[in-house]
Amino acid sequence: MNIVDLLGIALLALVGTVFLRFARRSWREGFSFAHRLRLMPVTDGYKAGVERAFGVQAAFCYLLGTLGVAELAIPSGKHSAPVWEGVVLAALIVSVLLSIALMLTIIWFNRPRFLVPPHMRDQHGTVSFRRR
Repeated sequence: MNIVDLLGIALLALVGTVFLRFARRSWREGFSFAHRLRLMPVTDGYKAGVERAFGVQAAFCYLLGTLGVAELAIPSGKHSAPVWEGVVLAALIVSVLLSIALMLTIIWFNRPRFLVPPHMRDQHGTVSFRRR
């Protein structure tokens, strides 16, 4: 095990926890994090999209960290790994890719609505925001 790998996994866990706390506060209190995102060098529509996707971003960080742990746990010197290890890795990779796709659809189109905080469901996605 490499110390850099472990630090990367710990960083993903920390960032995922921060995103989860932001998402929880946004869902429960209707709190806006626009003041914290003001330094991002992107458009206002994209900033709002990032804020809408905090929950999915937390899931992405946790899934990516879990994938890193699974990669470290599987010995690399094996020539024939058990089938279940391949299935677990494939499921984690598909889950990471699905979370990326969900993040982008929430940012671009504000869909699916059930993953967006209730006070932000009426906003336009960045793609429809640009059309106006």
